[in-house]
Amino acid sequence: MSTAAPAQHRTVTVPAPRSPADPELRDAPRPAAPQEPVGIFGRHAWLVPATGIACVLAVFVAMVLLTWAAGGGTPFDR
Repeated sequence: MSTAAPAQHRTVTVPAPRSPADPELRDAPRPAAPQEPVGIFGRHAWLVPATGIACVLAVFVAMVLLTWAAGGGTPFDR
């Protein structure tokens, strides 16, 4: 009978993890949150719906004027 050869153990070296390129900023001051809304639409919230209504009216007027300029009647000619 043959006997099994004893297992050989090799020592393996595991490298240490690299340090990060940018160290963590633990004690860095955080930028303060703005107290006032920024921009004209942030300061005057009513401008958003007013701008939407103005755009709808401008498109409607442009549609009527372009139809009239192209030689067609207006939608109100009945």
